[in-house]
Amino acid sequence: MHAKTIGREIMWNLPHPAATILYALFGVVVFVLVWGVWQRVEAYRRGRAERENRFDDLRGRLRDTLRLAFGQERVLARRFGGVVHLCIYSAFIALFIATCLVAVEYDLGIGILDGSFYILFKLFAETFGLVLLLGIAGALFRRYVFRPEGLTRDPDDALQLLAIGAIGVTGFLIETARIAATRPAVAPVSYVSNALAPLLFSGVPLEEILSAHRTLWWIHLLMAFGWIASVPFSKMIHLGTGTASVFLRSSRPKGALQPVPNIEEEEKPGVASVSDFSWKQLLSADACTKCGRCQDECPAFAAEMPLSPREVVLKTREQLTRDVRFSLVPSGEPLDKATGKRIDPDFVREVLAPEEIWSCTTCRACMQACPVLIEHIDMIVDVRRGYVAASKVPDTVRTALRKTGDTGNPWGLPQDDRVAWAEGLSVPFAAERKEFEYLYWVGCAGAYDPRNQKVTRAIVSLLDRAGVSYATLGLEEMCCGESARRMGEEGLFQLGMVQMVKEVFDTYNVRKVITQCPHCFNTFRNEYPQFGVSVEVIHHSVLIRDLIGQGKLVPRKANNLALAFHDSCYLGRHNDIFDAPREAIGAVPGIAVNDMEKCREEGFCCGAGGGGMWMELPGKRINHLRFAQAMRTGANAVGSACPYCLIMFDDAIKYNNLEDSVQAKDVAELVADSL
Repeated sequence: MHAKTIGREIMWNLPHPAATILYALFGVVVFVLVWGVWQRVEAYRRGRAERENRFDDLRGRLRDTLRLAFGQERVLARRFGGVVHLCIYSAFIALFIATCLVAVEYDLGIGILDGSFYILFKLFAETFGLVLLLGIAGALFRRYVFRPEGLTRDPDDALQLLAIGAIGVTGFLIETARIAATRPAVAPVSYVSNALAPLLFSGVPLEEILSAHRTLWWIHLLMAFGWIASVPFSKMIHLGTGTASVFLRSSRPKGALQPVPNIEEEEKPGVASVSDFSWKQLLSADACTKCGRCQDECPAFAAEMPLSPREVVLKTREQLTRDVRFSLVPSGEPLDKATGKRIDPDFVREVLAPEEIWSCTTCRACMQACPVLIEHIDMIVDVRRGYVAASKVPDTVRTALRKTGDTGNPWGLPQDDRVAWAEGLSVPFAAERKEFEYLYWVGCAGAYDPRNQKVTRAIVSLLDRAGVSYATLGLEEMCCGESARRMGEEGLFQLGMVQMVKEVFDTYNVRKVITQCPHCFNTFRNEYPQFGVSVEVIHHSVLIRDLIGQGKLVPRKANNLALAFHDSCYLGRHNDIFDAPREAIGAVPGIAVNDMEKCREEGFCCGAGGGGMWMELPGKRINHLRFAQAMRTGANAVGSACPYCLIMFDDAIKYNNLEDSVQAKDVAELVADSL
């Protein structure tokens, strides 16, 4: 190797065997790391096969991985926590590059750390070493001094931060000792270490400085190697699993649940033990960083209900880890004295509590916030499917499912009452009007709920006034099965509702469907195509907006309301429709539309989704919390585009005795009243 003009000797001040020991230890570290990763992979393989292709659209997956995993897009959504994580994350990458450059020179004999490049190298490494320590300090401050409510204080959290911080500190101290001993001309480039040198080693004999340097080097090496080897056994495994979870993200539409194929033959449609989750779900459980963003956004958690999406994931991971630990050290787990077998808790009743699983509204707020794209809803619904298969469901769920199966609607009302809303109206029915452009799907709420029957009549009046060619199914309509599916009754959904709807659609050659309910809209748009039923679906708020834009509906009468608009989860977060209902309402003279603090993508659920409409659970009422948020805008009306939301807001208005001063209105009613 040529003599350096500006640079330093690698392995300076170390005994000759140091390099041999280093590489021997490195071999051990690599072995432990690979073995640990393999144990985790074997644990994931205990899960069931995936029910969808996780390797399609490679270009899109790589793009999302660059944007979300490497680009930290969702992590940075929270400013302080995001910046702190970015400091640590970017420093890891930068210092890894610096280490690789040292290895290239030492192992390959390529003299690259010399001259101007060496100066840039030192400045680069010094700066990112400082960035690392600033990130660690910020993370410790955030977790232990100014801790957000959802952030944990587990021992592993502190251990990881302190270990990484100690590695960074010893790295600086090694450089400090080298500068104090050799006083290189380019020492000012290492500005942190150069500033520390006179403070720590002024007046210290050279031999003591050299001894301190060697001691610090070995401490630094052992801590760094020990930390690397521990990655598969700590939360830091998310460095790999988090990236993998993003790459393996679902390519389904956001609002679609994962179907159970061959449902008639499937012996385990749901989850009864941790190994009933798919390998991807188990990998994603390992990807959880415990950041708490899912919990912070969860309406059930905000309502002090038993659910924390994070805890569902972490309990799954803990059970998975327990299984791995038992396979390695059987004596480390409690055994039944009579049989000698491990005492296993019932995963879905003792590890996971049924109350937390049934508290989920499937609003998708958790998934929207998760930096590593964990699919909480699929995990929870899979557990519900297991409950249904085992006939272990709450009485309210059992009643709703029985009514849906017996009468074709979760209200359990007679089929003859399905057209009661049309009394006195000249409503076109498909059986009578063979040719029509749109099928107006009224839905169960629009047909049976007295409050939403008014909305149904308003929509019909708007369609008639705009000259839309449409028909309804009348007595031939039945439930689309959305609530049943989200409550875990996949068989009733697939073999009952989907098949019946498919037959009716085929009978009338239905190609376009108007839905009143976002839940029906999402089901037809995103889930029925899984079973070969594909139609063009438009939500009534979008159609009304379009008809106003075409001049076929012209709102004229002023309606002086201060209206807080609520985004339905299944119209908004699941299907990205936020502007259409606002634009339709905005066309009505006099209405001032106010957005609540939690709106659009960050909207707060009304509590009726995921079967919540039919259940009674412990905790506060989610709809009451949402109504309070609406009232904080100073509104005297709440607007929505969902029959479930309308029911929930009506309930909240009555609960607060505000019937005389606050209204709950659907988009269709507001526009119809203005014509």
